[in-house]
Order: sequence, then C-alpha cells, then structure tokens
Amino acid sequence: MTIFNSAVSISLVLVFGISSVATRLAVAQPAAATQEAVATSVPVRPVHYRKNIDDLSKQELAAFEHAFSRLKEKSQANIYDRTGFIWNAWIHNCPSVEVPDTRSKPLPGDGLKKLLANGTIDSCDPRNFVAFTASEKLHVENPGQCEHRKTIFLQWHRAELYFFEQALRAADPDGTFGPSTKDVTLPYWNFTKKPTGKRYPKAFENPKSPLFDVNRYQKPLPSSLPTASPYLLAYLIYYQDWTTFGGDQLGGVGQGNLETKIHNLMHNDYIGGKMQDNTKAAMDPIFYVFHNFLDYALEKWIEEHGVDAIPAGSGRDDYLRAQQDGGLRKPVGFDEGNSDPKQPGWGDYTSNMGRAALYLDTKQQGFAFADKAGELIAKAKIEALIARHQAAGFEFAKGPISLMSALLSYGSGTAVATPDLKLNGTYLIPAQPVSGGTARLRFTRSSSKDYSFRADVYLYPEGTPEEIAKQEFRDRYLVANTAHWGLSYKQAGTDLMLDEDVTAIVNSLVAQKQGQTWNLTAAISGSKEASFNDFSLPAITIQAK
Repeated sequence: MTIFNSAVSISLVLVFGISSVATRLAVAQPAAATQEAVATSVPVRPVHYRKNIDDLSKQELAAFEHAFSRLKEKSQANIYDRTGFIWNAWIHNCPSVEVPDTRSKPLPGDGLKKLLANGTIDSCDPRNFVAFTASEKLHVENPGQCEHRKTIFLQWHRAELYFFEQALRAADPDGTFGPSTKDVTLPYWNFTKKPTGKRYPKAFENPKSPLFDVNRYQKPLPSSLPTASPYLLAYLIYYQDWTTFGGDQLGGVGQGNLETKIHNLMHNDYIGGKMQDNTKAAMDPIFYVFHNFLDYALEKWIEEHGVDAIPAGSGRDDYLRAQQDGGLRKPVGFDEGNSDPKQPGWGDYTSNMGRAALYLDTKQQGFAFADKAGELIAKAKIEALIARHQAAGFEFAKGPISLMSALLSYGSGTAVATPDLKLNGTYLIPAQPVSGGTARLRFTRSSSKDYSFRADVYLYPEGTPEEIAKQEFRDRYLVANTAHWGLSYKQAGTDLMLDEDVTAIVNSLVAQKQGQTWNLTAAISGSKEASFNDFSLPAITIQAK
C-alpha cells in the first residue's frame, strides 16, 4: 500500500543566524568527527524499566515523590546544588546564571515554595529570588540550553532525562529521610489517553504532592477524548522517516512532526503555566513525565525503523550542551570532547552530556520502557484508517473527511474553528502530474518576536465558500496542521518557513481538476501577537529534486 505521508507532514524550517550565547555552551565537536555505530551488545548495567505514571505501585510513587521532595530541599538549601531541582530546571534553558564564588546561596524562609508558586518570574535570574551582598564575588556559569527545531531535539532531551533520573536516584539512596530512592525510575505520562485525573495523571493533581504546580491549567479536560490523538502519534511513528519525524539539521527541513504536531501544542495550549515558556518549563515537575513520553515515542520509532534509519549527519557526533553534576553516574562511553577547560572553583561538573550517539541504545545506559499493551494504536488500525481515506483519493468531494482530520479526530486537539488570522492564496491545478520534483506548500513568518502559534491549512475548490467555522468544512478540506512554540532566548533573524510536500495531493487532483484554481487558506491561531504583516501568503510551488 502506498502511504501518502505528505497529507500530514508539515515542518517548520528555520533560517537564522547562530545565537549569541556563552561560548562554553556551543555544541562541542570532536577533533575528527566520526560516524560511530551504536552499541548493541549485552547491557553492561542492570536495566531499570520506566513505567506509565499511573502504573506505579504505592511504594514506587512514594519513592518517586520523595526523590522530588529531596531535590527541592537541596535547592532550598543551595540553589547552586547541581543535583537539586532548580539547577536541573536551569539545564533546560538557562544559558548563563550568576554564581557567587562560594557556589552557595540558600533560599530564605520558604523561598522555593514562593518561587515555584510564581509563574511569571524569570527563574534564570537568581537576583529575582535571592540577594547578593556588595562584597560577594560573582562569576557566570552555564547550566544548559535545550535543543529545539533540529535533528537532536529528541536526543538532547533524552540525555537531560537520563541525568535527571540519576539525580532522583541519588536524592536519598539509603532511605535516610524517607523511602529509598536508589531504584527510582522516571515514569512517563501517556497524554494520548484520557487522564486518570481531571486533566492530568492523579499524582499531579494532589496539591500536597511535590509533583503539583498551581500555575498549569487546572480546568478539567473539556472533552471525553484524550488530549493528543493516539492515531496521529502512531501514524508519525509508523510511517514517517527521521527527517519528518525527528527533524533535520539547521538550514534543512528543521523541526520534526513529533515536535510541531504534538510537543508544541501540549506545552502551550494544554498544560500552560510555566510550560508555555521554555526558560521556565522544567520548573514544573510535569515537564519530566511529559517529555519522557516523547522519549517513549522516540524509542518506538527506533524499534519500528532501526537506528540506521537516522541518517548520517543527524547530530550523532554532537556533544549535548549542559553542565551536569560530576558525581552523577555518567553514560557508558562518556567523554566531553574538545570542550572548554574546567573552571577552577566551579566544583565537580561535566562540560556537556556527551555525544548524542550514546543515548540511542537505552539498555546500554541502564534504562528501557516497560512493555505495556495498548500504549500505542496498533499499526493494523492505522493501515485500515489510511486505506479508508485513500480510497476516496485527495479530491475531497468524494469523502466527508480528510486523512489529516481523521487522524486528529481521535483527540481533543482538532482544528480551530475561530482562528485569529486567515492567510489566503490560490493554486492552479497543473495539466500534468508533478514528476522530477516535488510540490511544496509554503508560507513564512518573519518577526522580531518568536511567539507561539498554530496553523491549520486548508485546500478547497474556487467557488467553495471558506467556512472554517463549520465542522464539515474543517473535516473535508484540512490538509495540514502544525504548531510553533516560541523560544524565549533571542535568535538572530528568526524566520520560519512552513514547508510541506503536497505532491501526492496535487497529483491526485490532476486527472479531473486540471486547469482549475483552488484556494489555500492558512488559519493562524493561539497568539495575540500574530499580525498579517508577519506572514507571507500560502503558495504551492514546484521544487526540482
């Protein structure tokens, strides 16, 4: 069966200069970059299995919560403790922080509680919650910078979660202050299933739990459907290649569909609070179980396609930027490459998290995901769904719902009925099928502000009224759906290009619709900052191979 990936694969390509950040945060490269095969031998460490958060026993949940509490207590005693909660949150995206030469600064009173309750404070600036005396000598350290919109998005976050899990285990391994944390594993939250709580897993809705955050959206899930569509996730895992699923190098396709179609909407539209801002996101404990499910999806993609399906040049030899505590257990094969010399007085730390390739074989690093039936929709069900919609072709008039709409319809994150902006273009159906190249659906956003937004793209015959407010219109003519998550750190010349291969759609229209003019509408929503001046009109052009 032919799978028309183009029906649901819209990507965002970024064209921008290199950010101005501290040189110690630049991704280090080895002296002679080599493509190294991922180890597949017998694991050298005992394998700890990560479970669904709702499957933890009472004892396992108690140990997990205790580990979180201990990390918070460490940060209360010293915000610069690299095994504490604040430093781990800084790793996600605080490229630089001021640090006293003593590397010690306790939070006054119940300072951590107040800090975590404040969803607007810039948590990367310690001056917002601690005071420095005039006599204190300060220097700048570089906790980390997350990778987004590129091919190492998933690998960087996997490495971050690896070290965070090590910090949880090191929180109280002997059980001095509560349940032993030596065997704690980081659970995941399958947000493609209806939550066990009102909006989140029950464990995250208990106000007395260290997992609770008052800033995230608290309203019950407004639908009987789960948050993100399990059918869409399974489709991405089973049928998309690495570039489309996981992303490409900067200057290439950009961020992959797992990031644009699922990750971005969950951060900004569903969870909210600190999770809307990438500098604060990891200050919400739900960040870790949310991203661990994306890591689960990465592992399922690797199981389906194999590690070798991640092409050469996809960041395997990149050293992943973050300064982790040197006492935490490092991954097998760890080295720091040609990183900057260690700074005296900074304590024991790693300059980075090692090469991305180290994390592609999880069992070599001592963790894996517990097998659980039903976490993903079976491939046979996705095949049947595709077959039903391909039988009608992409002429849309033959069927009441497009494949993109069908995939989204199993979750509550469907196309927006009342968008903020509508960008209108046209396309002349060619006389001959596209061959020797690809038909590309594109429009750009150029803005000095990198705000979050989502885009639903419709293709429909001229003369057909644009009626996005009506469910029938959205179901029939939706051909693409994506979301963008604004990054807080500034980037030079941030231009976004939404770029989708629509060759299969165009060719399906040629036989009966050639010479007709069809309408393209990109419906933009989710940001009060969005302006018509920021966007170009959508267009379909032919790109030579």
